[in-house]
Amino acid sequence: MGGDLVAGERVLGFTYVPPPEETPESARDDRLLTEGEGPGSLSVRHAVPAVRPSGPGDDRLPHDRLAATAVVPAARRSPCLPTAVNDLLTDGSRPARVLRRIARTLRASGHELWLSGGAPRELLAGRGREAIRDLDLTGTAPAGRFAEAARQAVEEDGETYELRPRVSPDTLVCTVFEPDRPSSLIDYRGLGLGDMPFPATGTDLTADSRQRDFTVNSLLYDFERHLVIDASGKGLRHLSGPARALVPCEPFTDPVIRAELALRAVKFLVRWADDIEVDTDELSAWTREFPHDLTDLVRRRGERTWARLQALHHDCLSDAPEDQQKAVAKTLGPAVQQLIEALLRTTGRTVEPR
Repeated sequence: MGGDLVAGERVLGFTYVPPPEETPESARDDRLLTEGEGPGSLSVRHAVPAVRPSGPGDDRLPHDRLAATAVVPAARRSPCLPTAVNDLLTDGSRPARVLRRIARTLRASGHELWLSGGAPRELLAGRGREAIRDLDLTGTAPAGRFAEAARQAVEEDGETYELRPRVSPDTLVCTVFEPDRPSSLIDYRGLGLGDMPFPATGTDLTADSRQRDFTVNSLLYDFERHLVIDASGKGLRHLSGPARALVPCEPFTDPVIRAELALRAVKFLVRWADDIEVDTDELSAWTREFPHDLTDLVRRRGERTWARLQALHHDCLSDAPEDQQKAVAKTLGPAVQQLIEALLRTTGRTVEPR
């Protein structure tokens, strides 16, 4: 856990060293991220121990380190919520079956695991399973350890043996996917850890909430103890009003992060347009302050950065008509409108209006 001492160095979190090509990812690819010898320096010399070392450290579980108001028993939020989550995870589907096996493996080794993203958001909003598009997870396990647990889980299940987990070194997202299918069954990323010069994960729920895109997406669900985790202190409130408030978790200033959040905002506003009322006042007040040359600032970061943004645009909006994308982007100010128009021009894709 963050704050523990290993070989006299304070642990900050975890990073990952990709294995040789064609070698399965495993816990041996994880590295401890510790404070180095000089001020502000970092070290990745140590492998992650299989057992938490004894010594100074905070022995409380991650949710016990939060303010009491940030941890809400699910039944207090809604008497139907624990049953709805149990139904989601025991419906016999392949994603649910694999998730339960992975959870057992990880928890047996002392790790915490939570539902994140759309599933807790929609269930907490009182919407049914039809509103849940995928199963996203987060937890305290480093990327390689999760991949190893996922591999063990699918190998124990004769009906899912062909599934393969893969870790992205650029994001530390571990995806469990079916061969020859582009969509994932499960996506996992360890708790977010900010202000690092390379991808890293941690064990702190508050730090994680600051790395998420919008407050309603920062909510986590502990499906073992049936607890709702609102580490930002705003997610439940923004989900509970007469209109769902789409508010950034942090007022990020980096142009690339701003562009990425703008694309995600357009995605949700397009997706929710027909059946969810959304309050965008705080969001649009923020995006309208973006510099007019936001697109140029992003492109100056290099072709690889622009290509990554193009890929995100495709993932978020490939099925949205261009006129709808432009109309929604216009409500978020000229910088976002110009960004969407530039991405539509450079990707060369056209979707007919619905």
